[in-house]
Amino acid sequence: MGYILYDSGRTGPSANIGGSSEYHIDSKFSTTLGEDEARRRFEEKVKRYNSLGRNVEFSNAGVADSIYDMNLDEDARRDLFRRAHGAHAPREGFYSLDYYAPKKGHNRFHESAEGAPIFAVGAQGGRVETGTGGNYGFHSLLYDKDGNLTGKVGHGDDRFPGGGAISTDPTSPDPSTPSPTADTETAPVTPDYSSMSDSQMNAEYDKIRMAGDVFQAEKAGMAMHKARFGKK
Repeated sequence: MGYILYDSGRTGPSANIGGSSEYHIDSKFSTTLGEDEARRRFEEKVKRYNSLGRNVEFSNAGVADSIYDMNLDEDARRDLFRRAHGAHAPREGFYSLDYYAPKKGHNRFHESAEGAPIFAVGAQGGRVETGTGGNYGFHSLLYDKDGNLTGKVGHGDDRFPGGGAISTDPTSPDPSTPSPTADTETAPVTPDYSSMSDSQMNAEYDKIRMAGDVFQAEKAGMAMHKARFGKK
């Protein structure tokens, strides 16, 4: 089955994500998919995070500090996925998971988890709807081709909504994945975000994201976050 990955915004402080734990991500997959299919969809997100130099780290009791490692064999990944959704407060009809997406080499308490990208995943032929509110911050709802709700992802920063597909098939080349030589290439000049208003920063972020460069949008989002809140 082919999957589509969507931009679902970025992580944010508690006041802007619906009042929950700051900078975490909540993903839900319908139990009608079956556990293995739900896990495969979740793994599409994990692979994207890994391609961006990030880990997926769980936070609920019982799996706290555990990293979802795609190098584990399938049985070990199946077990970790089961323990992770089992550690979440029950949500009828869904496998639910809470996690963070810090840079590799750091844990979920590191500032790299702040302003991290959030991804939603659905099957080809389906659709995504986005919204804000309901104590869920910015969120995405995934539907299959018959209109059945198959998943949700939320607690995104309501000031930085996402939107749009960013990949169509896990077997296809991923244009947003940085090349092996990216660290040695000349980096683009970063604008002085500290001199911009909120509306100017939002417009600049939307321009970068709509250009289709998710990796650059992620970097810009972190720079904007630091400029706004004075993070060093």
